[in-house]
Amino acid sequence: MYKKYNLADVQRNVIDLLQNNNPMSTSEIAKYLGTNRITISRYLDILYFQKIINRKKIGSVNFWFLHPGIANLDSQDENFLDVQQKLIGALLNGKKEIAENIVLSLINRNINLRKIVSNVYLPVLNTILELYDRGKIGKTEKIHLCSNLSNSVRILGNVLKVNNTRFGDSQIIIISGDDDSLPICIMLEILTNKEGINSILIGNVENYIDPFFDIDLQRYVNKLSKRTSGKSVIVVISNNETSIRFLYSTLIEVETQVKDQIFIFSNKLLKDKLEKNVIGARMYADFEKLLNDLEQKIAR
Repeated sequence: MYKKYNLADVQRNVIDLLQNNNPMSTSEIAKYLGTNRITISRYLDILYFQKIINRKKIGSVNFWFLHPGIANLDSQDENFLDVQQKLIGALLNGKKEIAENIVLSLINRNINLRKIVSNVYLPVLNTILELYDRGKIGKTEKIHLCSNLSNSVRILGNVLKVNNTRFGDSQIIIISGDDDSLPICIMLEILTNKEGINSILIGNVENYIDPFFDIDLQRYVNKLSKRTSGKSVIVVISNNETSIRFLYSTLIEVETQVKDQIFIFSNKLLKDKLEKNVIGARMYADFEKLLNDLEQKIAR
């Protein structure tokens, strides 16, 4: 009697099989799983279109194998360190496809999106920046690695469904104060959009700061705020003290905002230094705390 499987079971079992027995035919996979060849063929086609497995036809027989980087990952926190190391290794070795497939493995195992960002992407980004600070990689390589990491983050935006019902017309306006913070801004934009908040990433403004830029920024933020009937919240993400001070002093004058609607995310050192001086802004060094407080603010 054949066993019954759902797609999640098939995916997990097929990945385990192909990791140890690359490649395998449809009939071989059906035999190992104890199910019907026609039934398993349908599941394999789904996994193929999800880019979890690939196939090569030899004569009339399909042979299946894993895309590089695909693995069985579960949601236990202790496993995230291994995922981080695999993703860092793929990025450092220029294996873009493997890096993207690691992301697909996380998505297809239905791991919470916040956990992916907080426990995988942010630690990997911090490792890249630390390697640069310690002189292990140059500036050009840092830029390239951060760009590839950001591109893999965007996969989340392409494949995950949006919850359109949670926060109505409210919006978050996200501004980066330096290049290194831009990947975090992209993470925040994708994560909040997927959780049902309309999020707008303006980009990195560090190189545009001058005596006249404050008026231009105020005008545009006002314009964005007037487009929605819901709440507007501004999030500044930066590890550059000058940028934070400039952006805060500029945004506090935006007509359609009030002081407690400005959120600033930085490293702990700058947070502790600035939170007594940037009165009215909410300062964060904990990404999860930032997300929770943003949702509470938008939901009120």
